[in-house]
Amino acid sequence: MLLLLIFAISCNTTFAQVQDGWDEWQKTSCYSNISFRLKHEGKRGEQHVWQVQFKNDYNSLISFNYHISETSGQYDTTTHRKTLNKAALSEPLEVFTAGEDIFLLVDKVSLSPYPKDYINCDTR
Repeated sequence: MLLLLIFAISCNTTFAQVQDGWDEWQKTSCYSNISFRLKHEGKRGEQHVWQVQFKNDYNSLISFNYHISETSGQYDTTTHRKTLNKAALSEPLEVFTAGEDIFLLVDKVSLSPYPKDYINCDTR
């Protein structure tokens, strides 16, 4: 009986972790120490609702621009600058799109909180 109870609790914990809705972490196309993940939360009215979260794997504070769009190559839905401490996760960001696709670009990465002295792409 005790073994069955432990198994049931274990299954519920595993199920909750799998069902949280987040995609796997992905490296950005240009910076191997910046990762992101997406979560599609369905629709509100006619708009698709997404959560986006960033992770900093650099050994220092970084800042970067991120662009989110519904069309590959046209990054105009949102453009913002984000600052993350060493080994930090961002708070989830909410984004709305008309379609079911979302594209993300990270650029202008700096090892400071200011948009200057950008580092080069390290994955090419």
